[in-house]
This record gives sequence, structure tokens and C-alpha cells, in this order.
Amino acid sequence: MQSTVFTILFVKLLCLITLHGMTAVLAELPSPSNIRITSINMGLVLEWDPPQNHTGNLTYRSEYKWNSIRSSYRGVCWDTTALCCDFTSHLNKFGVYTFQVRAEREGETSPWVETKEFVMDEHTTLGPPSVTLVSSGANIEVSIEDPVLRISEFKEIYNHATFNITYWKEGQEKRVKRMNGIQLHEVVLELEQWTRYCFQVLVVTERFFKQSQPSNVTCESTAKGKDRPWVMALGMFVVMAVSVPLVFLAFWHCYRVVSFLRPKVKLPGHFTVYLLDPQCSSILALQSSPQPDEVYHEVSIMPGGTETERESALWWTEHKAHNQTD
Repeated sequence: MQSTVFTILFVKLLCLITLHGMTAVLAELPSPSNIRITSINMGLVLEWDPPQNHTGNLTYRSEYKWNSIRSSYRGVCWDTTALCCDFTSHLNKFGVYTFQVRAEREGETSPWVETKEFVMDEHTTLGPPSVTLVSSGANIEVSIEDPVLRISEFKEIYNHATFNITYWKEGQEKRVKRMNGIQLHEVVLELEQWTRYCFQVLVVTERFFKQSQPSNVTCESTAKGKDRPWVMALGMFVVMAVSVPLVFLAFWHCYRVVSFLRPKVKLPGHFTVYLLDPQCSSILALQSSPQPDEVYHEVSIMPGGTETERESALWWTEHKAHNQTD
């Protein structure tokens, strides 16, 4: 009889303990759900959803731990009703971290919810590069800028990166052309004239072989193209081949004209004076020229000659005497 009583009391006590434990479990504050990390360009935000089937005012506390140096958890956000916490300013670009969050209400706390290990330079998502297009004739120059990181320079972490360029004619998106592994930040493409082209670029890093988000689609139109170098060279050759002989002929013609107007053989002095001053050219010519030697013959007056012959002989005699006097 006594054993039966003890048995009944033991069962009642066990039921009370079990009921109290169940009540305590049911009263425990539930933890946040769907905890996740959003990291773009080395920025990091921890996000979560409120506990399921819960009513009432809740606040949250979130912390991080740097696993590389075995540190303890450090709080960043507390007593906040927001469903996110930005850890960016507390992190190192090469750090390895773990994050946790819990719900709180009037002194009650939920169990911690912890994330997996997160490696900053490996797990962060690279945002899109910036792309600028400049049209010059039938050419389009594509200028690319690296993604801008929040806690470091891009080249300090991903010093070896290339670009994959995709472009197509506007309205022909299914007929794309690709240029992969481009190392230059500026590329000039020779395209069709009077055509509109669209471009999209993404970055590929050698470290961890990461691909960035693609850039926004950017479009630009080409115009009339410039002549190709070999065409310009041919045109210059033709111009030179025609112009050089013409210049030579013109020079030769001018030389002939000048030679005719200014001959190398000098004219006698009295000719030059005559040409310069026709009125006195005859007098000057006579004064400057030497006296010519006169040739004469002795003439004898024959007694039996005619009157005319005697006058001629007398004139020659007088002319000779005059010349000798001079």
C-alpha cells in the first residue's frame, strides 16, 4: 500500500517537473531567422529576419569575431530595431570573420545565431566597372574604370585583373561580339560607319578568379570614318608624282624667260646707252667710240681732166689736210 502511494507521488512530481520545463521552453525568446551576409566591393552588412510567429517589441544585438587572430566577439550594433548592421568600418581587407546576432526584449535574450566563416577578399562581390564611350569617326574608344572598393584601393587587392568586353549593334543583341582578357583600361575599336553600338564590360581577377557584376549597357554611334593610312599614303604619292614635274616645268619656264630678258653676253656700251636714252645715243656712241682710220689714195689733177674731175680732186685734197690738222 505504501509502495503504491510513493509511486503515485513520484509520478505526480515527475509530471510537475516536466510541465515546468515545457513551460520554460515555450517561454524562451526565439532567435532571428534567415541570417545572411551582403558584401559588395569590400563593404559588409549583416541582415536577418525577425523571429517567426512573434509579436511584441524586439531589439537586436549583433557582433563579429576576427578568426585570423582568435579574438573574442565584439559588439557593433545593439538595442536597435533595425534588421541589419553595417560592419564595414570595423573590418580588414584580408580578414576572416564570423558574425552573430540575437533578439532581446525586456531583459530576455534569444539564443545566438552565428554565420559561417567569411573571407573578405575572397567572398566579397565585385561591383560593376565604370564604362565611358567616345566616338571619333568610325572608331569608338572604350574607357574602363575599376570598381571602387569601400575599404581599400582595387589594385591593392586585385593587382592582376582583365576585362571582358561584349558589344553589339543596337537592336541585334543576339549577335554579340566578345573581347576577353583585355588588360588595357582604354581600347579603340574600328567599327562600321553610321552605326550605333552598345557595350557591356565585366572585370575578371586573377586572385580567386572572381568576376565582377556586369556594367550598365552603354551605347554610342559612329560617324563617317577616316581614310585608312595606306589610302592616304597612296593619295600623297599621286599628288607628289604629279606636282613635282609641274613644279620643275614651271621653274624651267621661268628660267628661260629670265635668261632671255637678262642674257649672259653683255652688250657694247654705246648699245646700252642708246637703249637707255635714245635721244643722245648717237652722240654718246660717237664720243665713246675710237676714231676709225680713213683709207685714202693720192689723187693727181690731170691738166686735161674735166671740170668735175678737177673738183673731186680738190675736195679730197682739202679733206686730207683737214684730217691731218685734227
